[in-house]
Amino acid sequence: MTGRFSKVALLSSVISLCMATGVMAATIKELQGAWTMSGTKCEDTFAKQGNTIAFKDRTASTSTGLLITGTKIAGPNATCTTKSVHKLKDRLSANLICVDSMIENDQTVTFKIVDAKTFQRFDPFGDNMYVTYEKCDM
Repeated sequence: MTGRFSKVALLSSVISLCMATGVMAATIKELQGAWTMSGTKCEDTFAKQGNTIAFKDRTASTSTGLLITGTKIAGPNATCTTKSVHKLKDRLSANLICVDSMIENDQTVTFKIVDAKTFQRFDPFGDNMYVTYEKCDM
């Protein structure tokens, strides 16, 4: 499993959680759109094309972005859909189905919604290791 694959999976979890459980229902609109890893400039990853936002180069190895449209999450190399979400203390665990150009893969990711513009994806091998994502205002 690549890091990019996990990024896509995490964001899919956030959207599906909100829609399925009503948690943070007021922020569903805020979760739609473009997200990138903290420290990465949104304009380096995304471009506005009319009324939509798109990857500048979705296959670039340096892309850290995620695009959320409805319940679908598109990352550099895969698209994910959430099967289920469970609350684990202050975190959420999501079971996902992700598809890239060759493989369909089930996986589980753990994340924490910090606020409407920030979330953290936790490493499966380190409870205190995580990647922070920030919403792009484009």
